Amino acid sequence: MARNGYNKISPSEDKERVSVLSLLLFQWMNSIFKTGSERPLDENDFLPLSKENSASFLTDQLQANWNKEKTKCNRNKNRPKLWRSVIKLISVKDVMIIGFTKALYSISQLLQPLLLGYFISILMSAEPKKDNLLHVCTLALCINSVIGPLSMHHHDYRCELLGIKISCALKGLIYHKVSSKFKRDHAFFSFPVLREKERLIVD
Repeated sequence: MARNGYNKISPSEDKERVSVLSLLLFQWMNSIFKTGSERPLDENDFLPLSKENSASFLTDQLQANWNKEKTKCNRNKNRPKLWRSVIKLISVKDVMIIGFTKALYSISQLLQPLLLGYFISILMSAEPKKDNLLHVCTLALCINSVIGPLSMHHHDYRCELLGIKISCALKGLIYHKVSSKFKRDHAFFSFPVLREKERLIVD
């Protein structure tokens, strides 16, 4: 936080292209880590937010979903459910990535002891060593050891990012609701007071 107050980080209009390797290994965070190791971080040191991750965009999207839900339920004479509007914030892309990385991590956890057991059985076998099979098994163990933690980190990152987006949208919706209600109540109570002041001034 800056000493003179909060400086808004504007969404990035020009999205910088990053390589697949950078996305997989989170290398796009290297510049922030490097700056943080040299001095305390400012809000300007962080990467700009994309439009779809900004609080205003998420709040407007949830508000639109909520308005549609209320209209639909009023037509059917049912009670609107906020959770339905929240569910619509979750994109198909997020569901696919979270599901895929979770499945990949589960498969990796299942294969690791099987590959390790097979590797040990080859080493302890009385038969002549099968070098090709040994090399393949070693390579599979190495690849599996990389895929497991990588898929776990991406799954946790996506889940946490999704949770933050939903939290921001809900907080924004509550803020707009409370602020609009406060303005209406303030106008309602202040109008008689103003009329009374005008009457006293005229008299």
